[in-house]
Amino acid sequence: MISIIGAGPAGSYLAHLLASRGEKVNLYEEHSVIGSPIQCTGITTSSLKGILDMDQDFVLNKAKYARIFSANNNFIEVKLKGTNYIFDRDRFDRHIGELAINSGAKLHLKSKYNGCKDNRTKKIKINNEFKETDILIGADGPFSSVAKSNNMFNNRKFVYGVQARCNLKCEEDKIDFYLGYGCFGWVVPENNKVARIGIAAYDKANIEFEKLRKLREGKIINYQSGMIPIYDPKVITSKDNVYLIGDSATQVKATTYGGIIQSLLAAKEMSKSFEDYDKNWRKAIGRDLWTSLYARKIMDRFSKKDYNELVRLFTQKRLKKVLEENDRDYLTKFIFQLLSKEPRLLKFLKYTLFN
Repeated sequence: MISIIGAGPAGSYLAHLLASRGEKVNLYEEHSVIGSPIQCTGITTSSLKGILDMDQDFVLNKAKYARIFSANNNFIEVKLKGTNYIFDRDRFDRHIGELAINSGAKLHLKSKYNGCKDNRTKKIKINNEFKETDILIGADGPFSSVAKSNNMFNNRKFVYGVQARCNLKCEEDKIDFYLGYGCFGWVVPENNKVARIGIAAYDKANIEFEKLRKLREGKIINYQSGMIPIYDPKVITSKDNVYLIGDSATQVKATTYGGIIQSLLAAKEMSKSFEDYDKNWRKAIGRDLWTSLYARKIMDRFSKKDYNELVRLFTQKRLKKVLEENDRDYLTKFIFQLLSKEPRLLKFLKYTLFN
């Protein structure tokens, strides 16, 4: 028996893959419905289409362009490689949950994980009842109780994500990114009248959010916020018969703090082999996660002047072309192309982890 704690995209997709192979899977979700509360921007690159069928009603909008604004409000506009999908996050989560159920996994709502005992054959406590399981999987988010109860949490770090849906006139085929607001800010259109405005920041997140909201002057419909884990290359994701995946395993890009595609790819690796899971997911996505972490460490040292200079450099057609021909989920595939085409970018490497 396999027990998965958390019916978000990572947990539900893994349950779907395992149940499709004939495994007996229990999927436990502490909330009364899948997909609530929403703590995600709800945008992915076209890479998701290679994993899931995207011709679904959870897709609200498709963006083809991105604008990147510097601190002085200059910007570059690039055509995105493929389509970026903006989706209704709770519908998206429910869709993957339905895949799991239809594949034979048993979903248990209002079922909170409250720890476990025994090392080999686990006895896990769901609500107030102990249940036996052969394998325990933590897909229960950034503050994973599975990780904590099995001494796999360690010294994790987080950023604050603050987002609001707003009534706002916007170009529905364009996503806007703002440098110089916390780690960065974004405006993601659901249509030409409603957009998601948000920022990620280490501290003072609400202050940084208000700065961006005033810039775009959107009337708030509702808030959606949460904590985002920072990728830790030393994270423990496999111990005895316990495994971690998704936010629980910090499998999140530090450049954009997105992790849906990464968690689904990790689920594929776990479904193939529990024994080799840690090695295989690192081979599949670890290099890009590490590169995004290194890039974030550099960007965290940028001044507003640096961001202005960076955007100015990227107005060059040769650099824009590299951005347009590559997927931002796979930074390792094009970072050296950028450096070779514009050596002046090397000066930003002075902000290294070793300074």
